[in-house]
Amino acid sequence: MVSRFGATIVTICFPVVLSGTACQAALFRHGVASGDVTDTSAVIWGRAERAATLVVEYATTPDFSNREHGGTVRVSAETDFTGTVLLTGLTPATRYYYRLRPQEGTEEASATGTFATAPSPDAARDVSFLWGGDLGGQGFCRRPEYTIFTAMKALAADFFLFGGDTIYADSLCPAPPNVPGADFIATTQQDFWAKHRYQREDRPLQELLAAIPVYAVWDDHEVRNDFSGRTEPLAPLGFKAFFDYFPIRRVPQEPLRLYRKFRWGKHLELFLLDTRQYRSPNLQLDGPNKTLLGATQLQWLLEGLVTSTATWKAIFSSVPLSTHTGSALTGRDGWGGDLLGTGFTTELAKIFTHIRARHVQNVIWFSTDLHVARLLSYDPEQDGTVDFYECISGPLSAITGNLDPLDHTFHPRILYEETNFLNFGVVRIDGHTGQLTVEIRDQEGEVHYELSLSARGVPTPEPSTAVQTRTGLGW
Repeated sequence: MVSRFGATIVTICFPVVLSGTACQAALFRHGVASGDVTDTSAVIWGRAERAATLVVEYATTPDFSNREHGGTVRVSAETDFTGTVLLTGLTPATRYYYRLRPQEGTEEASATGTFATAPSPDAARDVSFLWGGDLGGQGFCRRPEYTIFTAMKALAADFFLFGGDTIYADSLCPAPPNVPGADFIATTQQDFWAKHRYQREDRPLQELLAAIPVYAVWDDHEVRNDFSGRTEPLAPLGFKAFFDYFPIRRVPQEPLRLYRKFRWGKHLELFLLDTRQYRSPNLQLDGPNKTLLGATQLQWLLEGLVTSTATWKAIFSSVPLSTHTGSALTGRDGWGGDLLGTGFTTELAKIFTHIRARHVQNVIWFSTDLHVARLLSYDPEQDGTVDFYECISGPLSAITGNLDPLDHTFHPRILYEETNFLNFGVVRIDGHTGQLTVEIRDQEGEVHYELSLSARGVPTPEPSTAVQTRTGLGW
């Protein structure tokens, strides 16, 4: 049994991503992870049970016969014994295997994982990814495992977009019915770390993170429900714990910067937004200066959409575009407002106007947060042409939400919505045709809905070479 602060060390054994079965050394009982992968780099994450110098080795063979030294990191109580190593000079579209071991230890005491680098920007390659969020909320925690991650791992996607509410720092997880270890509300740094440790002790999540890279974004429950900006008293504790527990490439000049973008071949550029730390107070009335993103991040997004040469520009926002979240008392928490004028619709209108004015094609938004699955199309000008789509999945494991009404400012149309089930999203892009397919799957991996979209500006292949798929509402 593990105490709240992880004082007890145990050894657990389970199948790892490499062939055969291995016993995960007690030193690494929270697993390993790779993240922020590009075509030439990757961040490797690990946590030890004590202060140690961790060595990272990597190879293109699962037996590490051609291994190279990736670097070392000293872990200590300052980061709850977590650390990251940046690998550079990697080859695009290549499968790598990595392992962490204590500098003074042996290979048998190592923990292993794998990832594939992104294709080069001009490579027309198939790409697939998973997205989901809302894990362990409102008392729906490990019972005894998050089995949804087993279904996700089975799809062998290129990466997992972990879209916020990766913990519920402000929520109790009573035991029973949950595995003990998270029945408290986080108020100290130790508490926030303990919430993350509780999640990482889950075997299926460990196996997923060891098998594919993760791109992590926070939302509110990493700190407190519906919080706004860095002035929230608990924000520094939540921010530190989040960065300590995910493989994120840090920007030295902006150590808390979380918005970033990643290119995956010819057809995909992924824009990850931070809708929390730069936002205006939720209760501030909607107006020209109200912001979710802040001026610098907004300009970064607008410029990035215009200059991107990828077929699809996929934007991840941890809060939805048109569904009312928050409340009239606490302020609207997502982009959408209502007659009270407490939304962030003015800033969203700037983004939409920019997309149309600069003729940015094939924009698709992804989100979680609602605890329902929902896919929408948008026609802001009501000219009969869909300008972009919004795809919402979740929860991975939390109370399910209501199918609330929409903010109709930008004329969304519901293509699909469903609640009362745990779910995640899958995206596939065909490297030959550029066609993008979105799926919503339940915790057993069964498909509940599928939408296929043809990309504007991509020549239609000859019929003999076209991939036949079920087509939904296209552009």
